[in-house]
Amino acid sequence: MASRKDLESPDFYTVGWIAALPIELAAATAMLDEEHGEPCNFDQPHHDTNIYTWGRIGEHNVVITSLAAGVYGTTSAATTATCMLSSFPHIRIGLLVGIGAGIARPEEGRDIRLGDVAVSQPEGSSGGVIQYDLYKAKAGNQRESRAFLNRPPEVLLKALARLQAEHERKPSRVSEFLAQMAKANPRMVRQRQGYVYQGVENDRLYKATDPNEEIRREPRDSSEPEIHYGTIASGNTLLKDAIHKDRILEDIGQECICFEMEAAGLMNTFPCLVIRGICDYGDSHKSDQWQRYAAATAAAYTKELLAYIPTQDLQKTQKAINILKDISGSVTQIHSITTTTAAVVEGLSEDSQYRKIKEWLSTPDPSINLNEAIEKHHEGTGSWLLESEPFNEWKSGKRRHLWLHGIPGCGKTVLSATIIKHLYQQLNFSHAVLYFFFDFTNTDKQSLNKLVRSLAMQIYSRCESSRTDLGKLFSLCEEGGQQPTFKSLFATFLQMIDHLETIYIVIDALDECNTRSNLLLWIETLTSSRPAGPQLLVTSRREEDIESELKRWLCPGSHVAIQHDPVNQDICAYIHKRLQTDREFERWQSEPSVQNEIETELMKKADGMFRWAACQLDMLQKCLDLRMLRASLRSLPKTLQETYARILASIDRNYQQYAIRILQFLTYSTRPLTIQEAVDVIVVDPSGDPYFDPSLRMPNPQDIMKVCSSLVSLVIKQDSARTETFMELQLAHLSVQQYLKSRIIGEAFPRGMATIGEIFQTSLREISARADITRVCLAYLECLREQGAHRELKAEFPLAEYSAQYWMYHARTVETEKDVSDRILNFFDHQSQVSAVWIELFGERRWRDGSMPTPLYLASLAGLQHTAQLLLKKGADVNAQGGRYGNALKAASSQGHKAIVQLLVEKGADVNNPTRGLYYGSALHAASSQGYKDIVQLLVEKDADVNACSGGLAGGNVLQAASSQGHKDIVEILLANGADANAPGGGFDYGGPLEAASYEGHKEIVQLLLVKGADANGQGGYYETPLQAASSQGHKEIVQLLLENGADINAQGGDYGSALEAASYEGHKEIVQLLLQNGATVNVRNMAVLSKRL
Repeated sequence: MASRKDLESPDFYTVGWIAALPIELAAATAMLDEEHGEPCNFDQPHHDTNIYTWGRIGEHNVVITSLAAGVYGTTSAATTATCMLSSFPHIRIGLLVGIGAGIARPEEGRDIRLGDVAVSQPEGSSGGVIQYDLYKAKAGNQRESRAFLNRPPEVLLKALARLQAEHERKPSRVSEFLAQMAKANPRMVRQRQGYVYQGVENDRLYKATDPNEEIRREPRDSSEPEIHYGTIASGNTLLKDAIHKDRILEDIGQECICFEMEAAGLMNTFPCLVIRGICDYGDSHKSDQWQRYAAATAAAYTKELLAYIPTQDLQKTQKAINILKDISGSVTQIHSITTTTAAVVEGLSEDSQYRKIKEWLSTPDPSINLNEAIEKHHEGTGSWLLESEPFNEWKSGKRRHLWLHGIPGCGKTVLSATIIKHLYQQLNFSHAVLYFFFDFTNTDKQSLNKLVRSLAMQIYSRCESSRTDLGKLFSLCEEGGQQPTFKSLFATFLQMIDHLETIYIVIDALDECNTRSNLLLWIETLTSSRPAGPQLLVTSRREEDIESELKRWLCPGSHVAIQHDPVNQDICAYIHKRLQTDREFERWQSEPSVQNEIETELMKKADGMFRWAACQLDMLQKCLDLRMLRASLRSLPKTLQETYARILASIDRNYQQYAIRILQFLTYSTRPLTIQEAVDVIVVDPSGDPYFDPSLRMPNPQDIMKVCSSLVSLVIKQDSARTETFMELQLAHLSVQQYLKSRIIGEAFPRGMATIGEIFQTSLREISARADITRVCLAYLECLREQGAHRELKAEFPLAEYSAQYWMYHARTVETEKDVSDRILNFFDHQSQVSAVWIELFGERRWRDGSMPTPLYLASLAGLQHTAQLLLKKGADVNAQGGRYGNALKAASSQGHKAIVQLLVEKGADVNNPTRGLYYGSALHAASSQGYKDIVQLLVEKDADVNACSGGLAGGNVLQAASSQGHKDIVEILLANGADANAPGGGFDYGGPLEAASYEGHKEIVQLLLVKGADANGQGGYYETPLQAASSQGHKEIVQLLLENGADINAQGGDYGSALEAASYEGHKEIVQLLLQNGATVNVRNMAVLSKRL
């Protein structure tokens, strides 16, 4: 530690560190890089009785304090924190660092040991800490913890994410900092139970049910502490023994990793992260032996974490004292909110509603893409855009729209992430930043529908006043029992953004959306929907369809080309940084002239392509001497295609078949592979015996990166519940996929390697690739016949779920190949254990009503026409029951497989089969709802009942289904073939076809139905009348149309009571005026709504 010095003012201290015990304070002080004296202008308030230690760690000035000796618990911690903030008002973040009791569950994969470190990390509704001694009564004298506490500041969570990612690649520096501590403070390690590792023989875990029976655990390879992230349980109650601990955990009802006794007093009063070294297991065997070492490991981890918080980010973080505007300093007042039962119940209700709506919308998480892009961002790059006039005009509101476009590989996604990060740092709380990344590697992020769902959910989570709008749509969809139509979801989204003063929307990679024409139309509609709509920024390649559409309404000044010169400056900075920091380039660090040579040669050909520069650096890392390096620099490829060909050509011959297999899956699959799936992909041998031998798996899964080099990337992701992280293998860039799907793979290969190029070209053609993928998946599934339960099976055989869900998708293209066809037929013996396991993984067993789905049903559902023909030839029952859709005909109709529908009908399928699956009452109902016009026409010609009513989840009758979904051409076919325009719906929300079309805003269908005799006053359903349905959703033209056709303006009933009350309640002023002008009656009840809402 450097010599002491004094800072001028306490305002220089931005990090507050609280240690409960003297040993924790000692460990914290030992981690300081520099110790300070009392600040010169420090005037400690009289009510602040804390004693402080000051110092510096890295770039941050830190003030440390502890609780009074012998005092512990949440209240004392809250008092200490409140006093600290009053004395140091410039503190931005807090750190509660010390010891805790580990919650080890080795049988569940949570192998926490003494000396390890537990870190609070938000999960779901929890901010990372839950108070276990505040309860809500439950039936049966049970108790349930209800104290979910605040999240740590965003700057800490971002640092956590960066550090976790770093630890995936490199070991933690905790041991390094402990060694430095020991060298600087030898007394700390000389004590008998000092700040050193206490030995594996002193780390024993016992069963809760038998405190004398030790749990055997596999020895670790190293004594270095491991880091665990999750929820920490905090309270004032001392743990008596393991049974007491387990009872508390049962009450909490949430997975936790650690117990401690101060954090719950801080999370709502002091924006902090909780870091605990594990000193015991909270059982009857606990002792003090590990406490000093645990305090030291927690402090060392904290020091490592601080290095990942840039000072500029910390300065932009709101002061902790300002976050806590409603805190008066009184501990009683601080805790009063947590003891107000009504507030707690209300908060939990909101959490529950949030989870339900999020699950209902099934929104993809764009923060994953954002974090990946931010990790790739190099400090200082992208500043040319942030400082540009068009961008600043857009940010200030002078310009409402921006389109950034550039060549493949120029860094558009990283630039988008830079913009989002900049907006978050610069804007105040009255502004909202929404974002979405279209992603070619993830089908869940390739559609307009998913974009709007994601944006709506982002507003819901950020803007409390907007939640009513989405909550109403959720209620209208039978509390999530039905999915919203796109039109109703978009209308709700527009209502939600009205609650925000200013809203910024950043959408990256329009060219990676699979519904581009609809997306471009939606963007135009969004920008013209409000006089002062959202500030919209989009990025894409400069592709003809995108450019022509945007040019129609976007002014030329809002087209921002990503120019080569400023991007080249960023590329130069990126190259320079990698040459200085990449371990593989350390060999040249003592030769700056060589580094300059690399930089110069790369910049000659970079031509604005970040991706190109990154690939060259990856290849140059392999050059071990100057001769190899210069040879590589002289022969640098000119284009990305040549670059990718070089990478393929350089793959070791021993790895070529592995590389081909991996690239086949990643190029033609609809999602990436987990690293465990990828490992099993290359082990499968469809012509071997056995097909799959687990003992042949790679011992180190990450070695798979050596197989495909720069063509793939390994990304750390979290599961949907955010409880576990996993590693995912994906193609490194869209340009890689485009190259591998092209016909020029062999042409781009270096001279003399044409044969290898042809091997890759042939293997990566779609037919060859999908055939190989189908063979691998079926072979893998064949090996599961003797396996056990679903969950255990997926854990032991990671590729099982992918194989079950996607083999038919690939087989559809190649099922006529003789060996593939034979494999499919052999596999389709549904009596076999193999097929039963597959159906369980595929998800059909969950929907069955007692009978298993037949092979014909499954082939029809998947679109396997050739297989269906062969099964019918072998005598398959065309009307057999089973599966979620009930029979093969409904399954094929629901998916739009016209050729299979034709085949099944020709073979005697009953078009009016009364079999009721979970969805749709008939094949015609399925096709009408999904918009498959040709199938509707075919079924009608085969005498399908056009007035059949469904009892399944889709609800309603055939005409209602087509009307609600806006399928005008199908409505015309149904009406022309005798459909009753006034038939009662029988569904969940709509009284009939006219009410359905009126609610969804389909004006042309409303007109068509009225012409065909639909009753404008038809009753039933959620809204009772079409007029009330249209009024509630703001469809003014439809309201006018219904009035012109005799709709009763004062009809009573439905959810709102009347059309006037519906329009008033929803705030549709123009419709209210229209209704009043046409004689709507104002009474006491609707007058109250009018005055309140308008």
